[in-house]
Amino acid sequence: MNLFQNVKYGVSCREAAERYGVSVNRQGKALCPFHNDRHPSLYVADNHYFCFACGAHGDVIDFAADFFDLPLYEAAQRLAADFGMDTDRPPTKKILEKRRQQTEAQQLTENERLCFSVLSDYARVLREWKLRYAPQSSDETVHARFTEACHKLDETEYYLDILSVRREFSRTCRSGAAADGGRQAGQAAKKIRGNSQGGIGRWI
Repeated sequence: MNLFQNVKYGVSCREAAERYGVSVNRQGKALCPFHNDRHPSLYVADNHYFCFACGAHGDVIDFAADFFDLPLYEAAQRLAADFGMDTDRPPTKKILEKRRQQTEAQQLTENERLCFSVLSDYARVLREWKLRYAPQSSDETVHARFTEACHKLDETEYYLDILSVRREFSRTCRSGAAADGGRQAGQAAKKIRGNSQGGIGRWI
């Protein structure tokens, strides 16, 4: 394996982000260090990162390169040095096995974090719309965003409840029923993002 492969197998994006001072919350969200971020827009997973606001994305080496304004090779060297990796020795079998174990349950957990974040932001926007665009008289034309808030807020909060229960349940056990909850909420998040007035992407 070359330097790039060794670093990608040996260091996760989240480990690198936290090592370099980026505080990542339990949902995998953080303030993006690549623009003036006031509301957490950066999603950090083990093998990639993506900012919903500025579009920054990539793997752990891309993160270090952007963070320190380095060429990719120097960024990989910086990561190897900071994490005490021997670049002449390939990662151990244990590390390789750990990186390969992207099971369905682990992937669902990652997806749920993103869905919970998206749905939480959407629910917040819907609550604002319901107040801001509420008709002031019976003769006033009903705004499309008020209509959307009335139709979608209960549904969004319902899926948030599913995810909250699923996340609590997953702390103690794994089961097919729990996984079904994650799939259902994930599908709902995709549907809601596509149907929202103006697009949910504007709000996260």
